[in-house]
Amino acid sequence: MTDLSQWKAKLKTTPQLGCFITFASPAITEFTAQIGFDFTLIDNEHGCMNQETVEDMVRASQCANVPAIVRIPYNRAELGRRALDFGANGIQIPLIDTKLNAEEVASYSHFEPNGKRGVAFLTRAANYGMTINKKSYLEQANENNLVVIHIETVEALNNLDEILAVDGIDVLFVGPGDLAISMGYADNPNDKKVIQTINSTLQKISDAGKIAGTYVNDSERAKQVIDCGAKYIVTSLNHFMINGAKDFLAKSRVS
Repeated sequence: MTDLSQWKAKLKTTPQLGCFITFASPAITEFTAQIGFDFTLIDNEHGCMNQETVEDMVRASQCANVPAIVRIPYNRAELGRRALDFGANGIQIPLIDTKLNAEEVASYSHFEPNGKRGVAFLTRAANYGMTINKKSYLEQANENNLVVIHIETVEALNNLDEILAVDGIDVLFVGPGDLAISMGYADNPNDKKVIQTINSTLQKISDAGKIAGTYVNDSERAKQVIDCGAKYIVTSLNHFMINGAKDFLAKSRVS
């Protein structure tokens, strides 16, 4: 497989722009990767896709020389381990509210001595049994796989100091939509208080030496979160497809 290990190192110094893939399609994944994004984020939480399709989507992104992260639907070891076994460059886990939640993720995401991830050498990640130096494979997996957790509830904010202290977590991703709902702003997710909370949380994560991440809809918001220390920045094609198509229809229809 293509060596994409240097991408994780870039995240520590340079903002990386990724894109959610919500459709169960390797072709759309490859198309998105070829647009020029720094990584793809395959949404197996809200997207309707089976595991074989997710694996093919990971493969499609990597064939375009773009790292693929898989967002799993729940904080469950078997889901995270499976995504890593079929070669994802990392996993993203929603709704991490406590230190214990974060410790669980760190454990099942890493091999011994860093965690309790089960070892298998016949997987795609291990080159289907053709990996010669198995010790090196285990060490490199622990070093290179990206582990991302969501901070998206008031409970998570209250426990942020403890969560930040957990080893084995690379990125803390502030989820704007769920956080707005948790804060009581379901009808106005862009309320000034929500934005201020996101910005200050990103800055706190960055100041603690972790990689801060979040979702944005446009370049102006991307610049704002970068100024707050964010380096793992995600958008989606849906937003641009909808707005672009509606703009075309509005300007092209003859009344």
